[in-house]
Amino acid sequence: MQGLEGIKVPVHTSNQVCSIHGIHMVYSDRFPTPFCEKCQQEELAKTKKQFDRANTEKIARNDLKRLSLVDNHSEYKHTFDNFEAQDGTKEWQMKGAARQLAGKYYQEPHLNMNVIMYGTPGEGKTHLAMAMLNAVNQYSTPPQKCIFINITSLFLAIRNSFDNPMEKWTEKYAVRTLSNADLLVIDDLGSESAMNTSKGEASQFVQRILYQVTNKQHRIIVTTNLTMDELRQTYNPKLVSRLLAGSKGSQLDFSGIKDKRY
Repeated sequence: MQGLEGIKVPVHTSNQVCSIHGIHMVYSDRFPTPFCEKCQQEELAKTKKQFDRANTEKIARNDLKRLSLVDNHSEYKHTFDNFEAQDGTKEWQMKGAARQLAGKYYQEPHLNMNVIMYGTPGEGKTHLAMAMLNAVNQYSTPPQKCIFINITSLFLAIRNSFDNPMEKWTEKYAVRTLSNADLLVIDDLGSESAMNTSKGEASQFVQRILYQVTNKQHRIIVTTNLTMDELRQTYNPKLVSRLLAGSKGSQLDFSGIKDKRY
């Protein structure tokens, strides 16, 4: 018999026969109670499999913080429980709608559905988008790879890679990582174009990357301060079409909610 540490332990054959495998049990001076070596091997294999599965799930759930790019690390703490909204208000309605949509992502891991949250700044869009992601990340079994990307942080990181070969967020890495997520949040879409051009039109560089991602990724939660008309004015029609694909019934208008940052 070989122990857990790989040390061989001398054993003696018992007269008892394993009812499962039909072989003689063995015992040793250290373990006098007869046992089946095959049963022991199967139990060890089962324990290892459970450990490996638990470790794999832990790694997958940690992808949210390992792979995401947030504007502020405190955003990781955003949940439905700490989103303040009084009953009957519009933010209460948005919270309920976001919770239902998170449930769809959780219950149907292969459902192609995009969610568009739009309205003026400070209305809770980022909070609820992260709350949706946290809920799916925590409760999905098997776990879904969830990634949160602040759009401005993404393109700053990619541009940094032009001059820094050690920067991991190259265009190729960004497209592959975002495309392979099971659920992706693109936060504050439009802010990157507003900062780069006087017309507010997204650059070809930005649109090329977003087009590659949306061409492969069909489970995206988008937050934006742009209206639907402004979205169409800012981005290529093909890109807008991909962003809006599967969003029927999941376009949440946050306009009119009091700025929650003050």
